[in-house]
Amino acid sequence: MARHFKAMLLKEVKELVRDPRILLGVVIVPLVMFPLMGYAFSVAGEAAEREVIGLRVALIDCDGSAYSLLLRNLMRRLGDVVSIPAAEPSWIESALSEGARIIVKVPKGFSSNLSVGLPGTVEVYLVARSLSISEVNVYGAVSSVLNLYARELSTRIINQHAPEINASTVLNPLLINGRTILKGSVIDVPPESLASTVMSQAMMMPIIIMVLIVTAAQIAATSIAMEKEEKTLETLLTLPVRRVTILWGKLMGSAVVAVVGVAAYMVGFTYYMNALTGRWQQGTPSNTPLLQIPLEGYAILTASLFFSLMSALALAMLLGAYTQDVRSAQSLLGILYVPVFVPALILMFADISTLPLGVQVLLYAIPFSHPVIAAKSMAIGEYIIPILGALYNVAFMVVVLYVAARLFNSEKVVVAKLTLKRKPLGG
Repeated sequence: MARHFKAMLLKEVKELVRDPRILLGVVIVPLVMFPLMGYAFSVAGEAAEREVIGLRVALIDCDGSAYSLLLRNLMRRLGDVVSIPAAEPSWIESALSEGARIIVKVPKGFSSNLSVGLPGTVEVYLVARSLSISEVNVYGAVSSVLNLYARELSTRIINQHAPEINASTVLNPLLINGRTILKGSVIDVPPESLASTVMSQAMMMPIIIMVLIVTAAQIAATSIAMEKEEKTLETLLTLPVRRVTILWGKLMGSAVVAVVGVAAYMVGFTYYMNALTGRWQQGTPSNTPLLQIPLEGYAILTASLFFSLMSALALAMLLGAYTQDVRSAQSLLGILYVPVFVPALILMFADISTLPLGVQVLLYAIPFSHPVIAAKSMAIGEYIIPILGALYNVAFMVVVLYVAARLFNSEKVVVAKLTLKRKPLGG
């Protein structure tokens, strides 16, 4: 039994790997596509950053006050500041000839308005060279300096007119010290940090599970359909090997290739996300505590995911057995996508306990929901629901494998065919 199973497993893996369609779509494309996308975003981000570094600003000071001098000093943080005489009739041409990307004009009477309690107006011109994200970055850098300038102006005005008042307190009267209560204990984690962590985990786990199950199902359905299309299934069933061994060899072979494909997907996807978000996360604290799943939790999660995967493989083989070619198998496999995608999308954005009772019952009845539910529950220390979900997945897997074994032990696996009868025209 073990020798026959090993031979069937190796045979299945070799056949699947030799198929260029599976090798290209499952392994090569994710490993190449996502790094290329990440590299493209990284290059675009670096190009946009270069537009901001050493930015040249043209300043037209028609006011000549201490307030406009403060603006000049702050603008030097961006790069070079070029002064254009206020009396210059063609100041736009002069600024462009100096290579300015931003033109800031301080009109006459700016300081006078501020001294009598009126707002001062500053004109800002963006010299757009193209319709790209770099233009947004340039204006964003200038806007941040202008926001700092507005705060400095507020501080000076408060100090002049109300020296007995602390300007910093007036500008920032509220300090928020956020913490989180998790499992009855107070942890020193701001709620926004916890929300960000929960969101990332809530998004990543359903994506991984969807990719894993769909990839495995495609491989399994394609495998059995290819055997029927190439007329090799009859020969395989005549070998002196138990048909259950053939079934398990196909299931485990498909699972091995699916896991390799998902690993390739996650490597490429991780590189893509790091290239896309690594620059955004610079300067953020790296010691923020994250929700951690303990070792025993990972064991339960792995078991739940494995049983869900085996159920999906068995269902995919059942669907593939009722087709005559690969194209029909891929089309019929769409039936399986609904119970995989819909629960994952719902659980991405909602906790199952907040859903209506009917929806909860439906999600608990779908075996592919339980790995997502388990990941969320164990992150906060709840184990009862994940364990019950894993046991339910075991029972569901046993039923599906029993049906698949019955099919393989009969001649229906060779002659089974799902057809939709069409009524004749005019009938």
